Amino acid sequence: MVGLSGVVGEHGGLEVETVRPTVSDERTNSYRDERIVVRTAFHEGTTVEQPVETEGGPLVWVWGEVFGVTDDRGERTRVDPFETARVCADLYDEYGDRFVERLDGEFIVLLYDPSAETATFFSDRVGARPLYYAVGDDAIAFSTSVQAVPEIPGYTPTFSESYLAEYLYSRRVHGTKTPVEGIEQIAPATRLSYDLEAGVLDERQYWEPRYRPVDKPLSYFVSELADRFERAVADRMPRDDGDAGLLLSGGSDSRSVLAAGGSELTCFHMGDGWNREARYAKQAANAAGAEFELLERGRDYHATLLERAAPIQEFVGSFQSGHMLGYAERLAEMDVLFTGLYCDVLFGSWGVPQREISLPFGVTLWPPVSQVPTTTDEFVARRVADDPTRQPPALRAPSYEEIMTENVGRKPNGRVSDHGVEYESPEAMSLSTFLYPITNGIGFDLFASSQITRTRTPLLDRRLIDLHLEMPLKYRLRYDPVHRAMAKLDPSLAAVRDASSAVPVSSHKAVHMVGNRVTNQLAKVRGPESFRTEGPLQDKDEVIRATDFLETALERTESRGRALSSLEWSQVRETYRRHRAGEIDAGEDLYRLMTVLESPIGARILDS
Repeated sequence: MVGLSGVVGEHGGLEVETVRPTVSDERTNSYRDERIVVRTAFHEGTTVEQPVETEGGPLVWVWGEVFGVTDDRGERTRVDPFETARVCADLYDEYGDRFVERLDGEFIVLLYDPSAETATFFSDRVGARPLYYAVGDDAIAFSTSVQAVPEIPGYTPTFSESYLAEYLYSRRVHGTKTPVEGIEQIAPATRLSYDLEAGVLDERQYWEPRYRPVDKPLSYFVSELADRFERAVADRMPRDDGDAGLLLSGGSDSRSVLAAGGSELTCFHMGDGWNREARYAKQAANAAGAEFELLERGRDYHATLLERAAPIQEFVGSFQSGHMLGYAERLAEMDVLFTGLYCDVLFGSWGVPQREISLPFGVTLWPPVSQVPTTTDEFVARRVADDPTRQPPALRAPSYEEIMTENVGRKPNGRVSDHGVEYESPEAMSLSTFLYPITNGIGFDLFASSQITRTRTPLLDRRLIDLHLEMPLKYRLRYDPVHRAMAKLDPSLAAVRDASSAVPVSSHKAVHMVGNRVTNQLAKVRGPESFRTEGPLQDKDEVIRATDFLETALERTESRGRALSSLEWSQVRETYRRHRAGEIDAGEDLYRLMTVLESPIGARILDS
């Protein structure tokens, strides 16, 4: 596992380990003194030796990368990501704890000050690199993987009934909470300091998303988006002629990266043969003059993902959402791997609550008009109604609505909180729910990819996040700013059809909406002929019916399932039987459960 693990305080000579590596290029190291032990694992050749010592004596470790630093005048300086730990140490010498406010990147920083007897963790603006921690009697244990937080006196992992249920309902746990009792995730844009002498935590937020729309024409935002996106990609390209790969779908998000990066990128598409998605992805690569490679999934693809994803799962999505793990060896040959994640979160309609119109025959329309909750009660009601929740018949736990009501509310200081993350208002909470932190999402693509090689996501550039907070919602709902920016960067790519709508990317948003509905309805009418589809993913329901890997996994984990007090194992088996018989489609329920039962933390808790 690439990342950090350790104990600060009374560690008693504990040997800290990380999860087994995803690929074989990881280089590990350990640091130890009387008050701290840190275990690191990094991809070979991706960082300076760590820890880096500051002039004043504190030591710095970093998991992640910084691409730019902003000075007092707001001017940005590009930095070498390889030097991230040294850059942080130098900035700390100059600015103290406020150095983190100047960084643009995705990172977790650990700063240990032996003389002050403090250890301080710093998260990036949106929590792109998670850190989990548990406080014991005289120490704090931490890891960048929820699976690898060390056990210390005063902390023994158990499952939280409510938060485990939340994961099984909605395939993630929001905010700073996790399914494991006693383990919390550091909030985004946070400075978390542990005082070794007093044994107490001090948590301070140094940034938060504030939506402040600017009254400027759409053309301004399209121009700024194209310019900032191009610079964000350029800042993340490998130096010294390194190899850069791109996970290219048939849609527009990753194609935007291709428009900015061009022929320097090697495009990888994951699919089952030359379906519609693969054909359009190949046409996009050809238009940009970039190399293209089809990575075939095959019948046993999900079985491979279960084996590789379970050890590093963050309980964000089910195991199969770590799509690229099936090709880890090939992708690891790249010095840098780009993704187009979060395009729609920042500049599309995803995450913008909209007015709904219900029509006969179960048809729902979403006109391009925002309807943002203004109270915490409205926020909870909207989340309960909109989230892709499941109701597993085997689960005996509080309802999803009860869990949301318990964890969302207004603070005494007038601010609002969602699972431990504070916002200035219900409106800000609604508009930032998939960004702040990004682990509120429904897949762990980014974390899984970072375990393979250096993964870079240009949309998380702070210049683009700032633009996102200035863009009026009407532009995101009525137009496609990303499509228009792509057309400015490379018109030939905008002329290639989008796999979801089957119309050119340059088409108006309304045309894409109609195209999406037509392709979706055609897919429903035709029905799945097998687990292979015309889209980017295999049909998990049909995978379970066509293969026996889940049956084998259920048999292997039965004792763990029976040990879960909130789970009725006979109902799990009945759900599986009915699914295999074609009576119900319960693949998502079963995949979420298997993610829990096959995880290392699940084994530690339930096998004991």
